[in-house]
Amino acid sequence: MMLTTNSPEETETIAKWFADNIDPTAIALVGTLGIGKTCFAKGFLSALGVDKAEVSSPTFSLLHEYETEPPVLHLDLYRLESDELPNLGLDERIDDHIEYENGFVLVEWANLHPQLMPPETIWLTFSEENEGRIIQVKGPDMVLQRLRAW
Repeated sequence: MMLTTNSPEETETIAKWFADNIDPTAIALVGTLGIGKTCFAKGFLSALGVDKAEVSSPTFSLLHEYETEPPVLHLDLYRLESDELPNLGLDERIDDHIEYENGFVLVEWANLHPQLMPPETIWLTFSEENEGRIIQVKGPDMVLQRLRAW
């Protein structure tokens, strides 16, 4: 499924829809620098009550945790090397956050380490088209059916 967005505000509106309409799961955010991944995270977290000014990509810290309801774990895998993965236990952290904390996991640059993502992950791939952005959505049929109804 493809979604079109022509502004950061429209990207945030799409993100708010996800926050309001899907059950806690992992959301992979894929695309080049400056394409809208963090903008999506801002809109998503804003829908859960976080001030957008407090949301940034965790590029240097690896992850940010938000005590929202449901809780959100926000990761950025851009600077992570493959040989570091076994020591970090991120796949377990992601699974535990969804299963035991009933929370969302937003993962920027998930395509760099797709093995960390659970099978039911919603994949959002951002690309440019003219002046706007296209968001390709792949994931469980139930999510895609809800999105079509939007």
